Amino acid sequence: MSHGPSHSLDILRTSPVRGQLEPYVPGTPKGSRYIQLTDTPDELKVLLPPGTASMYEQLLKLETYELSKKPSVSWERIMEIRHLKDRMIRKCQKMAKTTLPIARTSSKGDTFVFQTFIAPQDFRVKEMEKWFREQQKRANANSLSRRPITSGMHEVSIVRASSTRHVPSSSSKQPLQRSITNPESSTAARRALLDKPLPVIQPPRLVQSERGTPSPSAPNPIEMFSPPPLPVLLLSQRESYGLETPGEPQDSTPEPLTSEPVSRQQPSVEAGPSEPASESTLRPVLSRRPSCIKRNSTGDFKTVSWADNNELDNQFSKYSSAAREAQASGKWDEVRVLYLEQIAGLENLHLQVKEGLEHLRSETDHLQRIDETIRRQRGILDATFKEFEQKQALFQEKVHEALTEANDALSKQGLKRDLEPIHESS
Repeated sequence: MSHGPSHSLDILRTSPVRGQLEPYVPGTPKGSRYIQLTDTPDELKVLLPPGTASMYEQLLKLETYELSKKPSVSWERIMEIRHLKDRMIRKCQKMAKTTLPIARTSSKGDTFVFQTFIAPQDFRVKEMEKWFREQQKRANANSLSRRPITSGMHEVSIVRASSTRHVPSSSSKQPLQRSITNPESSTAARRALLDKPLPVIQPPRLVQSERGTPSPSAPNPIEMFSPPPLPVLLLSQRESYGLETPGEPQDSTPEPLTSEPVSRQQPSVEAGPSEPASESTLRPVLSRRPSCIKRNSTGDFKTVSWADNNELDNQFSKYSSAAREAQASGKWDEVRVLYLEQIAGLENLHLQVKEGLEHLRSETDHLQRIDETIRRQRGILDATFKEFEQKQALFQEKVHEALTEANDALSKQGLKRDLEPIHESS
């Protein structure tokens, strides 16, 4: 009997408590968020620093987004996201074992203990950061693969704009004839006219057909767009990893090219009143030729970015204001006198300690000499006492031998007399 998944089980939902972030709590550092580490609310939670908290919040949003795609749920991607969530939870639990909690409350009967910890500012999950960087590189690769299509579309719009711009042959030829026949024109203008390559003019039949009915096959540049990229939080590390800024794909849209034919047609319409007006309108037309046409034709895209110095300016302003306040306070002289007094007192104390050390050193040398003298006298007395003991032992042996010989002599003569022993105390 096969056991299939229950239809009543809601698998497309996240954990309600474990691994979730709490809303911002007033009183905590800006951007810091609490993360719940167990299924019981507030049983064990850690305050994450702003960078890690914002990155983890984006990870939770990605999980919710993936689970919302019910027809095509990518379980491989969901497993990667949940693996990163488990890594974050395990690292927070490991950190909680080695640090002291800032809050610790016990339940009724001391059954459960609710603890709160604060993670250090350098707390991070490198595996999660690496995963976000890989996702961003993948998104950039997809955007680069779509870029040649948009560049081809831009070239088509440029050719059409150039063809429609140079169609009125009467208005375009008339300024050229006047500039050539006018003897007062400068040589620089003639040289610019000769050096400028003439644009390719399409036949009138094709131009009229394009002007009458626009081509339905030409795609609209506004309608073609890439899907929204993944949220990237490591904006400070984009340049080190060779990533592009989010504003670059939008900068390549040919918005100035679509408005260019209108600005180019205005000089041709206003060229009729007089000859000086035609000369004045001829030169701006030749000098206003945008460089984006060459750039799109060669496929070389160049972008210019400006660094944001607001933060640096704010730091300099804070430093200058603090310096002005310190100068205007007028307390520097008082603080200086106080510090000089403290330094003088420390120098006097140092001299006293130095003198005491020298006195102790001299006393120590004197006591060492006395100790050596006493040790030498004690050695002499020990040697004399040992010699005296040896002589005393020899004397007792000789006395004992003399008494023994005397007793033997008396016993041989028939006289028996016991001699009293000699007592040293008597």
